[in-house]
Order: sequence, then structure tokens, then C-alpha cells
Amino acid sequence: MRALKIWGMTMVVVIAVLGLYIYQNNREYQIILLNTNDSHGSILPVDSVGGMAERATFIRMVREKNPYVLLVDAGDINTGQAISNRADAKPDILAYNYMGYDAVTVGNHEFDKPLNVLLKQMQWAEFPFVTSNIQRNGTPLGVEYLIKEIGGVKIGIFGLTTKNTENVSIHAGEVTFENEVMAARKVVKLLKKQQVNLIIGLVHLGFTESAPGFITSYRLAQEVDGIDILVDGHSHSFIERPEHIHKTTIVTANQSGRYVGEGIIRMKKGRFVGFYWKPVLIKGFQPDSVLSLQLRPYVEAAEKDLATVVGEATEEFSLFQDGENLARYGETALGDLVADALKWKAGKLNLKVDFALTNSGGIRESLPAGKITKGDVLAVLPFDNVLEVVALSGSEVRRLFDHIASIPLGNGAFAQVSREVRVVYDSGRVRTLTIAGRPIEDDKMYYMATCDYVAAGKDGYEAGLENITGRENTSRSLSDVLIEYIQTKGKIIPRVDGRIKFTD
Repeated sequence: MRALKIWGMTMVVVIAVLGLYIYQNNREYQIILLNTNDSHGSILPVDSVGGMAERATFIRMVREKNPYVLLVDAGDINTGQAISNRADAKPDILAYNYMGYDAVTVGNHEFDKPLNVLLKQMQWAEFPFVTSNIQRNGTPLGVEYLIKEIGGVKIGIFGLTTKNTENVSIHAGEVTFENEVMAARKVVKLLKKQQVNLIIGLVHLGFTESAPGFITSYRLAQEVDGIDILVDGHSHSFIERPEHIHKTTIVTANQSGRYVGEGIIRMKKGRFVGFYWKPVLIKGFQPDSVLSLQLRPYVEAAEKDLATVVGEATEEFSLFQDGENLARYGETALGDLVADALKWKAGKLNLKVDFALTNSGGIRESLPAGKITKGDVLAVLPFDNVLEVVALSGSEVRRLFDHIASIPLGNGAFAQVSREVRVVYDSGRVRTLTIAGRPIEDDKMYYMATCDYVAAGKDGYEAGLENITGRENTSRSLSDVLIEYIQTKGKIIPRVDGRIKFTD
């Protein structure tokens, strides 16, 4: 009789558990996906936007309202603000630990420093680096894939890094990169064998080709079946709504912690049935007090660093006359210095580069005579712009300079150029133009170092830049580039050499 009672109770428990299981698998789940990418050392806000402590507050607010949250990043934690750069991104990793990231993939800028720095970052991290197409000594650099169970849903996560990293990162030779499509097909097959309910790829590939022929997130979605969501990075793209390629949804969240992507994943009966996503601007959030306290030593050390002397100027690099910014009217010694620095740094990064060009509106202050500090350089180049290299045909170069010729003098769009360029403007037109002493060849490809602002077509620079076949974002801030350039020179002399002239 007692055995029967026990059996009966057991049956009740089994039925109850089975009923709960059936209920859970028939009801609709909502899992919140939070995604970031290309943080690039952005510890503090810029113009009241972004900031690690501010991001942490937003993430905490989301978690307080939702039991099921997945927090991921698509790479390029490294290379940006001095706070991060000087500490090998340790404050960034500590912040990611505090925010509770579930998974991160590796970006090309994780190879800006020797591999041992990345390995050190992996040791600091309390989250996995998912590296499905990067191997070191025959084994995955991080973890090949990750299976995360949230609310009874098995989520398979893989990570890819652009193979173009081999060409643009000095230290990438210490590892090997598998073709992104082949690696994705292989890892998706592995995840399906483990009967995951949802497959998410963290891919540092970009929406646009970083170089001709390289794989983008679009192309990956076209060529690999079985991926539900791609969280993209690398191209710093801003989108207001997800992109859909076949059965794959692609999202990305701009750069520098300015946005966090917030998506609602709908699951029913163990199947992915819908997805709503939007970018959330990180502005107006109070900084998390605990994280702010953790980051304070790194911030204070960086502030001290700004007082560091980086070189000496024999005379002032004067930018103003009667209150007017001279760089907006013609060649200036300071404009020459900045443009030459961009060309020099692109070459040091082993990128193809023929000349450099930057808008004069980004040059804001004179450089004083005597000792030059890092803070002085940041006053000259205060904006959060970074060095990019773009590929242009000769005909596109002509169109670009035709546009510059049409810019009214005094406008911040007027361009400063590196020493390889010799241009003569005549009544709003280009009279002569040479690069490295040679006339422009229309069918030849030219590689131009510039800032991301110009490369994005701002200030009317879309002229000549509509059909860029390659665009490489180095994520080196212009101020850091100029600091490094001055350090190599030691002493700098303000002078012009006639690279920009006018006939009238």
C-alpha cells in the first residue's frame, strides 16, 4: 500500500514536471540581446555620449526588467583613448567583467600589440573570447564556440575575425586565420549536432569590404545557411533597424560605445520565431558609481600622462590671423604637419598609401613654441576622429580635388595635404595636380590616408568617394598619430613648401 502511495506520488511529480516542461516549451520566450562592437578604448564619454560607466548603468536597467539577457561584443575592444591604450586595455576588460559580458570575439585591433598582450587580456577576462577562425599552434586562440543556456533555450555562439587582419595587423602573423565562410560552415554544423535552438555569430567582418574580395557579414549570410543572427563589427556602421539576408538577421552598433544594440529574441517551442532590434544611444545615463571608482586610477593616470612632453617646436605653429583659421584658406605649417603625420603613420602600419588629406575644420588650435605636451596636441586635434586609408581610382582623385577647389575659402571642408601632393587652384577649379611628382593616371589606384570624417563623405566629401573599393579604419586617433610623429622628430620647425597654391 505504501509502495503504491509512493508510486502514485512519483507519478504526480513526474506529471507535474512534464507539465511544466511542456508549458515552458510551448510558451513564447523573450530573450534580450544586448550587443556592442568597436569600443576602441572608449572609457569616458565624448561630447556626453558613451562611456563605460554609463553603458553599465543602461545594461543594469535592462537586466532589472528582464530575467533573460545575453550580452555580447563583436570585437575591437583595443586601440582608442589614452586611458585604455597606456594600460593595454585592462580598464576595458575590467569594465566588461563588471558589466557581465557573456561572450566577445576578437577584432583586428586586438593584434595591434604583440600576441602576449591579447593573451594577457584573455587571462584578465571573466568571459570567453570566441575565435572560430583563428588558431595558434593548431588550436583555437580562444574557444571555438560557446553554448549558453538561457531560460531553457540553448544558444550556440561562434566568432569570426576578418582574414584581412593578416594584411593590416603587424602581430597577426603569430596566429593563422581560416577562411571565414569555411570556418562558419564548420562551426554551424558542430552547433547543430549539439541541437542548439538558436545560432548567433559574433563577426568582426563589417558591412563594407575592408579590402576588395574580403568577406563581409552580408556575404557570410549569403553563403552560410543556418545562422539566425549575426552581430557585426569592424566597419563602424550605424543602422536604425536590422538587415535581413535570406534567413539571417544582421545587427551592428556603430562604434566607441556610443550605442548599445537592444534586441528582443522571440522563441517558441524551442524555435526562433521573431526578432525586434534597435540601437540605443548611450546619453543621459548616470555613470555607475562602483565601476567609476574602479576606473578612477586609470583615468587619473591618463590625465597625468597628458602633461607628458612629446617634443619641441622651434617657433609657434600659428593657426590664426585676425581671428580667422588660416588652414581654411590655404597651406599652413600646422596643416602640413598633420597631413604628413597621417601619411607617415599609414606607412608605419604597412598599409599602401600614396598621399594624405584631411579637412582643415578638424584643426582647432595653434601648437605653441617650446615644449609640446600631449595635452597641446589634443587641443590641436580635439575630435574623436581616427585614421583611415581609402582606395581611389585616379579619376576619383581628380573629382575629389575638383570638389575641394569648389569649396569657398574660409570653410572648414578645405583640405590640407601631405608633401606628395602639389596642387594649383584657379578660380574654383584645379589647374594642375600631381602626386609624387607625377600627373594623375585615371585608371591607376591611389591610396589616400585621411580621417574617418572625410572618408564617410562629411563636409561634402562624398564627391569622388562614392565608389570606394577599399576602406581600412586603423582606429588610431589623429591626436595619437600626431603625438607619435612629433616624438619621432623630436624638434619640429614650422614651414610650408608650396604644396597648395592659387593663381589668383
